[in-house]
Amino acid sequence: MRLFFRKNKEQKSAETKRSLAMKRHVADSIITYAKSCHPNEGILILQGQTKKNNIVVDGLVVPPFASHGPYYSGFPTYDLPFDLSYIGTAHSHPGGSNRPSLEDLNNFYGFVSVIICYPYSDQDIGAFDRNGNKVHVEII
Repeated sequence: MRLFFRKNKEQKSAETKRSLAMKRHVADSIITYAKSCHPNEGILILQGQTKKNNIVVDGLVVPPFASHGPYYSGFPTYDLPFDLSYIGTAHSHPGGSNRPSLEDLNNFYGFVSVIICYPYSDQDIGAFDRNGNKVHVEII
């Protein structure tokens, strides 16, 4: 019995071609929300659609009962209404890195995690899959 499967090179290259297209108003909203929460982290839920390796984000939701602090942000998933348009989360890092932490990866929600770091501009937005691999971001 095999417990672990090794991915071949074709599967790895297919995963790295994943891309995220974000509407301009969504990017602006994430930047504004991150600035308003600073020096604490802020968290939002991404709404959109996925088609194979292409993810399109066209809306945001402020999660109910979210908690924020200087080194954490989160929300109880059981308080969310059932909605198939929820495709991931966006949260801020008040420090200078937009790489996901181990805590971010352990509490991954949806298909993609968008992280924005200080000083909160378009260039500070990063997107990652549940394995911590970078996803190409395009603002449309």
